[in-house]
Amino acid sequence: MAERGAGSGLSWASALAWAGLCLALAACAHRGTEQPRQKVVVAQRARDLAQATARPEATGSVGDRDTLVLESVYFDYRQDQLRPDQQRVLLRHAERLKAHPEVLLTLVGHCDDRGSAEVNQGLGARRAERVKKFLADQGLAPERLKTLSRGEEEPVDRGRNAAARARNRRVEFVFGP
Repeated sequence: MAERGAGSGLSWASALAWAGLCLALAACAHRGTEQPRQKVVVAQRARDLAQATARPEATGSVGDRDTLVLESVYFDYRQDQLRPDQQRVLLRHAERLKAHPEVLLTLVGHCDDRGSAEVNQGLGARRAERVKKFLADQGLAPERLKTLSRGEEEPVDRGRNAAARARNRRVEFVFGP
């Protein structure tokens, strides 16, 4: 046996050292490819969550060529007053809706998880009514707009931080009576 090891140019110690080095490099290479894969999976899950929570609430076909998309309108904590930035959103919605007088909408008011169910139900209703009045003031026929409140029952984000709660304080636009 000693003669074979000497003739091959490698001793048992060298062979073991090479095997250990190869295993170590393979482990490093494996570990190096695993981390980015995990990051990709986490990033994909984050994109999926963002896509699920940022979906436009009201989209629909209003003709052969047109699609109407209306984004939600958001409110400050415990408020039913329209913020100036949200009034601009509603002005764009009003112009789009004027071009499609056949479209009927249900305005659905929502709240975050703070406050009692009764208070939030009322606040959601006031928010929806505020949006309806604003759109009617822009020339939309009030009979095209129905209001509904879901209070805190249908959050778009179940988080308990400020950003999640802000996404839940909204009025959504749903096609149909």
